[in-house]
Amino acid sequence: MNSKIRIKMGAIEVEYEGSEAFLKEELPKFLAAVSDLYVKSGSVSPPGIPETPQPQSDSSQGSTVLEMTTASIASKLGVNSGPQLVLAAAAHLRFVKGLDKFPRKQLTEQMRSASSFFKESYVSNLSKTIKTLMKENKLNEPSNEVYALTHASEQDLRSRLV
Repeated sequence: MNSKIRIKMGAIEVEYEGSEAFLKEELPKFLAAVSDLYVKSGSVSPPGIPETPQPQSDSSQGSTVLEMTTASIASKLGVNSGPQLVLAAAAHLRFVKGLDKFPRKQLTEQMRSASSFFKESYVSNLSKTIKTLMKENKLNEPSNEVYALTHASEQDLRSRLV
């Protein structure tokens, strides 16, 4: 049976996918090595100086959990169009709510919650916008009227928000 693990300590991130036997037998040595690498990288703050808080990692979802509203995300991304607001709403659902997939209705609700960025025309053009985002490989449709960020889009948004 294959297993997958991702460990992130500061700027160091290690990902493994493979046999479960390796994880059972070698995981303690692996964690010690990653911990040593983390310390050697200088990522540990000197005693008495707190480390910069990092976003929490939700290991069950494999994503970064942020504490931001859709409007905050939209502002940080510089949203000025319907497609950009759709991605900001999707980012909120993924990184704040921890959802891998979300129905169209939930996406629309998140768009509306960013009232200073929202225009009613974004909803009337939503089908066209979603179709365009799918062609641009930014959204997937795993099932009818249910959407998810593509891996590439998720990585891009995460790097811009964290």
